[in-house]
Amino acid sequence: MKPDTDMNRSMEQRDAEVKKTMNILDEMPRIEAHHLFRARLLQRIEASAQTASTSAGFNPRLAFFSLLLLFNIAMGVLLFLHQDPQMTNRSSAIAESYNEEYGSPALSYYEQPVADQTGNE
Repeated sequence: MKPDTDMNRSMEQRDAEVKKTMNILDEMPRIEAHHLFRARLLQRIEASAQTASTSAGFNPRLAFFSLLLLFNIAMGVLLFLHQDPQMTNRSSAIAESYNEEYGSPALSYYEQPVADQTGNE
């Protein structure tokens, strides 16, 4: 057999299957929807959207952010209201010790030398 005859047969078989399928589809009864189907569907969609918007009042992200903000404010208030005078002396002493240890000109790599009024360094 020649390849052309095989191809013609497969095309004829395909065409026969397509015609058979189209005939079956034409014989099927058409489905008719109720005339208020669309209106009822739109009402249900609108009602479900309204209930979803009212029930979505709790936002966990907002609650977590509010909790963190409240915690930070409370810690700040506690630090400023209950600050001992000894604590301020200790913190200033610590700051002075760091300034003495790390404030030497040899360690200040990024400091620019100050030029005098004549323009010389």
